[in-house]
Amino acid sequence: MPTMSDYFKQHEEQAFILKAFLTILAIIFVKKYLSGLLLLLILLFPIAFLLYIRMVAASEGRSTFDILKQHITLIPVPRAERDRKREVVPWVTYGIILANAMIFYGYQSAEGTDLKYISDNLVFLPQAPKAWNVVASAFTSIFLHGSGGHLWGNMLFLWMLGAAVERRVGHPQFFLLYLITGLCGGMVFVLSYLLATGEPGHLLGASGAIAGIMGIFTIRCYFKSMTVPIPIVWPISFKLTLNSLVIIGLFFLRDLSGGISQISDAAVSNVGHWAHLGGMVTGMALAAFLKLGSEAVEERHLEIGIKAVGSSVGFGGGEESLRKVLERNPDNWEALLALARLRSKFSASSEGAELYAKAIGLQLRGNPGEAAQTFLEYWKTYQKPLAPDAMASLAMMFQRLGDSDTATRCLEAVIRSTDATPEQRRKALANCALMLDKMGFEDAAKGYYEDLVREFPLCDEAERAYARLGRNRPEAVSDAMQRTSAVAAKTSSVASVTPAATREEPRTCPECNSAMHKRRAGKGPQAGKLFWVCSSYPDCRQVMPVAE
Repeated sequence: MPTMSDYFKQHEEQAFILKAFLTILAIIFVKKYLSGLLLLLILLFPIAFLLYIRMVAASEGRSTFDILKQHITLIPVPRAERDRKREVVPWVTYGIILANAMIFYGYQSAEGTDLKYISDNLVFLPQAPKAWNVVASAFTSIFLHGSGGHLWGNMLFLWMLGAAVERRVGHPQFFLLYLITGLCGGMVFVLSYLLATGEPGHLLGASGAIAGIMGIFTIRCYFKSMTVPIPIVWPISFKLTLNSLVIIGLFFLRDLSGGISQISDAAVSNVGHWAHLGGMVTGMALAAFLKLGSEAVEERHLEIGIKAVGSSVGFGGGEESLRKVLERNPDNWEALLALARLRSKFSASSEGAELYAKAIGLQLRGNPGEAAQTFLEYWKTYQKPLAPDAMASLAMMFQRLGDSDTATRCLEAVIRSTDATPEQRRKALANCALMLDKMGFEDAAKGYYEDLVREFPLCDEAERAYARLGRNRPEAVSDAMQRTSAVAAKTSSVASVTPAATREEPRTCPECNSAMHKRRAGKGPQAGKLFWVCSSYPDCRQVMPVAE
């Protein structure tokens, strides 16, 4: 019979959420029933913390200063853990913070500011409601604040949570969600105030919208941790790391308790608890509607796997998480790369090489610079080239990065590959010869030029090769071949073009085994001379002089 433990092994996300819920209950229990003991622990904490630091430093052989840097902070505000998705700059979040600050300090410093106009038209609901200002105030109120503390308290939470959400949902969608949740939070506040008092309520501040972003964060970033500073000796604080669900859950319960108190008239407060609750619930509902939770599960397992790559022991769970990500999204290059690193951590493996190859291929489509770095990592372990098309693309990337040596090695791998197409081989020969020539390796360059003119004597890239080798390019042969191939496409009789070709024994192309025909050059330095030309031209450009 399945046990509870078996159930949670199969449903990891429910177990994760349950742990956060139990942590919230434990914090509430300690605060309510063990407050005296909690005060004693806070007083003894600095001594216990210093003893812990010394013990860890002695056991791990690290300096006390390094341990202190890891566990203390001088920033006395809560904040989210460092975000891995830092390549996306949260411009909308920064813009909203700047706009709120400019509006607040603008009307604070302006002479003759009409505060009555603001209260009559711009707070939600307006004191003097009209058709236009009721609609407008639902949005203008989101950018107004009553005091500096009100402003920066809200902006702190927006900075802490908004950047992470914006990086995941995108700039336009983030701003739209911010406005929608702010609007819904304001409407819930007005409605609850009206039901409780029978009078219209008036609201200003961004807290409803920020609570909405908090609700989205709860769904999309539920796995992330947040740091809460616990004062030791001013200005030094201990960094207590908790799951974000715990902290957001405590805020939700505080608002729920405050909102119930406001409705029952048990307490008077200027805090818009129902705006917070309305915004947060709206944010959670929108995140569920947009199916952001599925993306969150994938990212959580990806982060577990990435952390396992940096761990010296106990990374089996990381490998399992990465495989779950790839089950959901086989083309997730970050998961492929992390799993490749795990499978190659202690020794090379065939699976590790395959994972690296697929990850590099996906990176080449979106971020070639990262693909180049990944290839160097792969080469250090496996010393094996990838497919010719990947090696050719990597050669171009290394050339852009100024690493000509690695670029030529990639091209040489294409040249040596038996899987390279004639087109890939031709381009690789030409580019490799050109790069070696520029690097000063003239003999090596000439060798590749020789291969190029021997195998592709009439290609466009061969012109430089002939010049570099001091030879004349057989342009006459090229003209004759173009003219003859055009005629051959219109008639099945080769004799009608060059009767001399029918009087000789037929030859077979040594390159592709197709039949060869005689063609006489009509102009140029080779005018009048006969050449054996492959009938598969232009797919095969084999040309041989005829001994006359």
